[in-house]
Amino acid sequence: MKSICSLYKLKMRAVLKSAVLVIPTVMTVAFLGIMYSIMPAHVCGSFLMSGFFLFAISVYLSMMIQMNENDVFEEVLFLHSHSTFGYYIAREMVLVSITLVYTVMLIIYPLIRSSLHHGFFSRPLKPEDVLYGSLILVGSGFCGIALGDLFHHRIFGRARFAVMGVILVSILAVCKLGLADSFPVLKVLSVITPPIMDGFKMVGDSDLFDKTGSLIIFAHMLAFSVVSVAIKIRLLKHLKW
Repeated sequence: MKSICSLYKLKMRAVLKSAVLVIPTVMTVAFLGIMYSIMPAHVCGSFLMSGFFLFAISVYLSMMIQMNENDVFEEVLFLHSHSTFGYYIAREMVLVSITLVYTVMLIIYPLIRSSLHHGFFSRPLKPEDVLYGSLILVGSGFCGIALGDLFHHRIFGRARFAVMGVILVSILAVCKLGLADSFPVLKVLSVITPPIMDGFKMVGDSDLFDKTGSLIIFAHMLAFSVVSVAIKIRLLKHLKW
């Protein structure tokens, strides 16, 4: 029987051997180069835009990884795991590890640039900027992998339905603030969709992170991710292979 660590290594090795990470890596390098090609950069705007980008590539990553899963290989891993819990935890650990690597890239690059170039940001970078900006980045990545993996190919059967579902939820997450203002009944979208745009509303034109607001957004992101993962695991357990 294989432990969580062994399952994690096997699944991570399978992901690294595939070409799934090529496009997100190239896109991340291109994003950083374009994003910070013009100085000075706004502090909050940089973190928020990076968070939105991370959400998008995390959705893509999790969907590509699960769509490329070999059901026979996955069933063998499942049967050789110590428990059902261990198998699904290993799956989540792979997704979280990968998105955290991209998160670190998006955080570290502007910090290095700002330390090397005076006036890189429009104002001096403060520790709280890095803290709250990083929280939103991490939360955005978690929301992305949770959403992409929720539309699992074993749940939806056909890839086009899964892709359409992800696109629909993502569009609603982007447009929900405007929709709620026009149609009050749609305020429920602020709860059931990932809060990837809430940071932009919180910051506005101030270029300052609000401590309470940032923590609430991060908590909402974690709640969305945990609930999405719980629903997905419940459905996958029911469907089997």
